[in-house]
Amino acid sequence: MKKHCIIIIAVLIGIGCSNSTEKSGNSKELNTAKTDSFFPVTSFIKGQMIILDSLPITPLLITAVKEKADSVWLQKSQLRQQLQPFLTPEINETNFTTYFKETKFNDQTLNAITFTYDPITVLPASIPIRHWDVYIDPQTGDVVKVYIVKSVKEGDQSTTEQLTWQAGKFAKISSFLNKPDGTMELLKDKMFKWDFR
Repeated sequence: MKKHCIIIIAVLIGIGCSNSTEKSGNSKELNTAKTDSFFPVTSFIKGQMIILDSLPITPLLITAVKEKADSVWLQKSQLRQQLQPFLTPEINETNFTTYFKETKFNDQTLNAITFTYDPITVLPASIPIRHWDVYIDPQTGDVVKVYIVKSVKEGDQSTTEQLTWQAGKFAKISSFLNKPDGTMELLKDKMFKWDFR
């Protein structure tokens, strides 16, 4: 009898251990624990802008509203001005650890290690940032893309602003109107390109 109980307990422990190591789809989750420091996104974008300042190129702004698009060449100072709303408040190693959690996973469909940051509590009005992602090349360890979502309220109108920063290539800001029924309507896309290869 004792022998049978020991075998049953060993089988149950083995099943429990095997269930905790299952994989799901093309993504393998690495860590969902709350960490004491985050990737310094704002410093990364500012560093990218310094690199851009050193290059002998003029950025191109392509603005799309509904089905109409227009383009204009920008001075680099104008590009900085356009991106300024995403540089404040600063996302550094520690200032949002109270409000957000970091999740790391290996996204094999994108060939990137993805760091995802989502709120863990109700955010105060002073924090317009709602979410951000950092994508890292698993072979080189280089950041390849940053994605930031901000909520902006002006008067009665609420909008969602999304920044996609593709390292060394382009930045895109998409503006959406938040409707009362919970849906969003695309208002405008602004693409800033500086790599024309």
